[in-house]
Amino acid sequence: MVAVQSRGEHAPDSRYLASHMRISRESLFTSGGINAVASFLDGFGANCLICVEEKIACWLKDHQHRFHTGLALCLPPRSVIERTLSKELQIETAREVGFNVLPTYRLNGKKGLKGHIPQPQYPLCLRPAAPGRIKPQFKARLVYSVTELRSFLETIESKGATILAQPFMNLPNLVVHGARTVSGASIGLNAFLVERKFEGVTLTIRPTGLPDILRSRCTEFTDRLGLTGNYHFEFLRDLTAGVDYFLEINCRFGGTTAKVFACGYDEPALALQSYGLGNFQPTKIQNRLVSSKQAMAKYLVSVLNGNLSALDYPAEPKFTRLRKAIFGLLACRDDVFSFDDIRGSVALYMATLRGQLRPL
Repeated sequence: MVAVQSRGEHAPDSRYLASHMRISRESLFTSGGINAVASFLDGFGANCLICVEEKIACWLKDHQHRFHTGLALCLPPRSVIERTLSKELQIETAREVGFNVLPTYRLNGKKGLKGHIPQPQYPLCLRPAAPGRIKPQFKARLVYSVTELRSFLETIESKGATILAQPFMNLPNLVVHGARTVSGASIGLNAFLVERKFEGVTLTIRPTGLPDILRSRCTEFTDRLGLTGNYHFEFLRDLTAGVDYFLEINCRFGGTTAKVFACGYDEPALALQSYGLGNFQPTKIQNRLVSSKQAMAKYLVSVLNGNLSALDYPAEPKFTRLRKAIFGLLACRDDVFSFDDIRGSVALYMATLRGQLRPL
């Protein structure tokens, strides 16, 4: 394991971790950093490498010649990674393959709107069209009026980047995990319903059925972009209308990877299989509700303090949210803890705790 960590962070540990090195965020994307990583991998005798961030993946691809000959980079080509990072291209491709897409408006930073946004479309959910080009960074932001929108645009530095605006829909998410081999075969497509969201991201998740039409459109989408390796789609699911609205795709491990793994979905194995490394037999998906106990505890505190927002789905009375949070703490399968690896579980919990206590 190559752990990107700052000084003083808790060292990674696990019964399965044979060796690791630590590299600071400042050393990433430097000549010294890539040399240190290459030396560690060579000494360890690694035969494949994968990472969890697109910018790092591009860096590794650019310096592939620094690694020993027998090392396989289980990553898409750099050109594919960069194209997939464009939310505008994603939306264009989504429309082409037949996905339902919400009305989408382009905002050009402080220059404002490119066209008029009708008042009935508010509130709007704003998302950067490409990562890393807007400061301060944000994943999603709600605005309820033209005045609020203009005020928000005045506070950011966009460096010419586009912000996408879509009508905010108070709906659960549908996540479709899958992988595509280097020969172009789609494998392991499975769907999971995000029943509760906290701070705009997944709080609880469980397996659900994947309609054939959605499966075929996911496959066509990844074929058009030429993706290889693991990926996950995100949709908004309107259960009443029976409609799924495309949000985005990520060609990396993500925030739901550990949760779907706890359901029996072995995404790391599929990632390796995509690049011809191993022939893993798929495990049976377990119909269980999974969450992060740490996130659930934070959610419970936020409910008690009244600190929730419209991004916290579903909108419910405080008592109902309290009851659901307590139920989640007691009944949900945790996405980290494993009796099979107590050391690894404790190490990750300790790392989180130290990170929270450090500012104090």
